[in-house]
Amino acid sequence: MRILTFEVQSARRGWTLEPMALDAFNLLVGVSGAGKTRIVRTIEQVCSVALGKKETEERLEQLRGASFAIDFEHDGLTYRWEAELEPRVGLGSEDHGALHSEEPALIRSELILQGDRPIVERAPERFLLNGHAIPKLDRAQSAIAVLKEDPAMAPLYRAFSRSVPLEALENLPSYGTQIESHFEELRNDYQSAAEVGADFTLPLHNKSEFLQELFPDAFAEIEEAFREAFPTVEKLKVQRYRYLGNERSKRWAGMYNMALTAAESGVDGMIPFADMSSGMQRYLSFLVHLSFAPPGTVVLIDELESSLGVNCLPAVTRFLLSRAPDLQFILTSHHPYIIEQIPPSHWKIVTRKGSRVRVLDAEKIPAMAEERSHLDRFTRLINLPEYEHGVQG
Repeated sequence: MRILTFEVQSARRGWTLEPMALDAFNLLVGVSGAGKTRIVRTIEQVCSVALGKKETEERLEQLRGASFAIDFEHDGLTYRWEAELEPRVGLGSEDHGALHSEEPALIRSELILQGDRPIVERAPERFLLNGHAIPKLDRAQSAIAVLKEDPAMAPLYRAFSRSVPLEALENLPSYGTQIESHFEELRNDYQSAAEVGADFTLPLHNKSEFLQELFPDAFAEIEEAFREAFPTVEKLKVQRYRYLGNERSKRWAGMYNMALTAAESGVDGMIPFADMSSGMQRYLSFLVHLSFAPPGTVVLIDELESSLGVNCLPAVTRFLLSRAPDLQFILTSHHPYIIEQIPPSHWKIVTRKGSRVRVLDAEKIPAMAEERSHLDRFTRLINLPEYEHGVQG
C-alpha cells in the first residue's frame, strides 16, 4: 500500500487535518505542538480501524466521533476509503451499561471506491456491496475487516496489513520467549527472508532468530549494516540463554528465552541486548524489522532521533533512505542533522492555526525552491514564516 492523501476531522476539540498529499518518503517538520505526532498516530489509528483487531480497541476509542478519508494505491489500483465513526459514549450515558454487554457500534457510515467505482456504500439503514444490498453487518468493525474474505475486499485488507505499527519499532524488549516445538513448526511457514520480514507480529528477538537460523545470508546483511554504524562490533548473534522448563514443570517444558547479543572488540564475552546502548538497540530494531519488509509497506516513525546518538544518526538516515524506493516512510523529527541530511523534496511543513492543521510541501514555498546546500535550506526552513509561526491561536 502507498497512501496518497489523508484527511481527518476529529471530534476531540474539533481537531482537523486538511487534505495532505504524501510521497514515498515524508519527513514531517515543524515547531512543537504543530501536530506532527498526532498525524502519524492518527494514521496508525485509521489502519487499526481498517483491520478491526481487538487489541487495538484503545486506539479506536481515541478516534471515535471522527470522520476521515484516505486515498491509496495497492497492486496497481487506486482506492478511496471514507468513514464516519460513532462518537464515544460518555460514562453518564444511560446506554453505557448496554454498550458494555455487547460490542459497541463503531462505524456510522463508509464509502469505498476503486477508482470511481463504488465497492461499499454503508449507512445505518443500508449496506451495499458492489451495488447490491446485503444484510447489515457488524457495526463494531469496518467493512474492510468484516468482508476481508470477499474477493473485492481482500486486497484492501492486505493493503492495510502492510503497515508497521509504531510499537513494533518503539518497543525494545530485552529478550524474546519461544517454545522449541513451536519454533520447529513455524520454520516451515517461512520460505524466504521476505516472508519473515512481512510478519509484523513477530517480536524483535523472535524475528532475529528466524532470520539467523533459516536465512543466515539475510542475517549477515543486518550484521554488516550494524557493524558499519558501530565499527567496534565484531559479531551479532541470537543466543538461547535460559530454558524455563524442568523435570517438575511440564507447563514450561521446551520454553526458552533468547536475545540478540554482540561481540565487541576489547570486551570479554557477548554483550546482551539489554546492556547495549539505546542507540544500538533502536538501530537494530530498524534493521531487523525493515531490512526485509515487503514492497508497499507503510512505516510510521515518531521522533526518529529518539534514543539515537549523533554517531549513529548518519547510518540510520542512510538506511531509511535506501529503503525508500520500496517502502513508504512517514516520519517526524526535530533534529537538525536528520532534517539537513534528508533532501528538502521530502520535507512536509506542519502548521496549525487553532485546531486546524495544514501540511505544506517545502519545495512549493518559493523561498525553498532555489538550488542551495542542505544546510542553507535548513537555515531558510527554520526562518520561514510558515515554520516560525507554525502554531497560531
